[in-house]
Amino acid sequence: MTNRNVRSSASASWTQDLALSEAAKLSAQVKQQVSFHSDASGGQSTFADSVEFVVVPSSNRGDNETDEEWWAETKNKGYNFDGPDESTKGSTQQRPSIPKPASSAPVKVDFQHVPAASSLRAVDIGDIQRHLCAIKGTSSSASTSTARITTPKETVQNIILGQPYFIEQHRSKEDKVLLLDEALRLQDGNAITVVLLFLKQTWKSALFNQELMLKPQAASHYLSYLRTIKDNAQLMDTLAMLGMTEDAAMVKYGLISEASEATSRIRGLQLFLKSHLQSEPSLSLLTEFVKEQIKLVEMQVPIEDSDVQTEKEGKDLLMKEFPRQASVVGTSLVTTLYYCCMYHYHKPVGHVANPSQIRDLFGLTEKQYMWIALTALAQIRHWKEIDNLFQSKSWLGKLKMRCCIGFDRAVQVLVTMKAPPEVFERYLQFVDDTDKRLALAKKYKCSNIVIDTLVSLRDRQQLMNYRDELTPQSVPFFKAQEALNVAGIKWKN
Repeated sequence: MTNRNVRSSASASWTQDLALSEAAKLSAQVKQQVSFHSDASGGQSTFADSVEFVVVPSSNRGDNETDEEWWAETKNKGYNFDGPDESTKGSTQQRPSIPKPASSAPVKVDFQHVPAASSLRAVDIGDIQRHLCAIKGTSSSASTSTARITTPKETVQNIILGQPYFIEQHRSKEDKVLLLDEALRLQDGNAITVVLLFLKQTWKSALFNQELMLKPQAASHYLSYLRTIKDNAQLMDTLAMLGMTEDAAMVKYGLISEASEATSRIRGLQLFLKSHLQSEPSLSLLTEFVKEQIKLVEMQVPIEDSDVQTEKEGKDLLMKEFPRQASVVGTSLVTTLYYCCMYHYHKPVGHVANPSQIRDLFGLTEKQYMWIALTALAQIRHWKEIDNLFQSKSWLGKLKMRCCIGFDRAVQVLVTMKAPPEVFERYLQFVDDTDKRLALAKKYKCSNIVIDTLVSLRDRQQLMNYRDELTPQSVPFFKAQEALNVAGIKWKN
């Protein structure tokens, strides 16, 4: 709604501009008087063609006749609505055609569909392409005698309103700078981009780049245009010229990461590391990231080759029960570790796919490893391995249950992965916080844990209330009743 109000107010202010009114009159005159002819090749006439056929009224006075004498002779003549004035028959002349280059692309100008103006319009690549064709299709030899001379301000307004314009009439550096300044002032993305493309065609690279550095908003629109048309080479050069080395490096990195073959990706990343990153101290963080990615892909390739062969042989029961969904090559570190926890959890230490070795190789924390391993083992329903995952040795060498992410979170993961109640109920009793344990036990209907927790809290009243909620004559009901009847418990209420 806000953009619509801005557009309507901007449009209203422009229509009151005297210069715009003159431009509208010009377009109306062209529409009425121009005869759109097809060229010899049968193509559509361009706007430059139509300007050539504008009928220009010519006076009948002689070369020596003064203005006063001519007006005296013609002052009583009225306009004939029924037909052309006899005195003006044959008095019209056509401007000579201006030859166009053979490479000019024909552009059809539609006067019936004028796009609405917007002071905050974003770049529309379709509009930009049409404007670009119009610029290319305009004859470079055309002079201002074949089209109405407009100021830079009027030209920009015509671009925005979709009116015919002749941008190549602005040849001086000052006029071209004014074109860009006016487009930036009106904040129209299409107009800014059209002017920038015109400057790119007519200026030397050094001058064009200097203007981009002086006007960040213009540079932003130009970069957006290059991204849209996927001119990555020009995009990287422009980013580097503007001092945006990190952005240029990320564009290059994105292109390399799109390589489908792992060997090509590794080779590209290695070259990228040497040519773009190692010489830039400011990109040290990205340098380490790329090194880690190279190491990851190099690890994924032998794992994938081995698993493809194993899958073909059909000897792995786990792969039969849980078929592989996709190749592991190109996946993230988290996905790779999850994959190896599913299919290679029992691989010996030293094997490239051993999960513990991957954890140590990439410096993952204990919590990161626990989250991934717990989820993967729950996916393949290896409950015994999950039990071993939680076991750790005390100082005295005694085994004890320990979960670095908290047993409350572990229970939530197991419930999410649809583990049997007896599995997550076992770990629920290890939740240290009694309030959390009680809340989770009630939520997941673990009656034994609820009763044991209330007994440990010596909360007789809450236990009685819970017993009343249970199904009469059920096992949990009898257990709650039995706990209430124990005489040795010192209830607090």
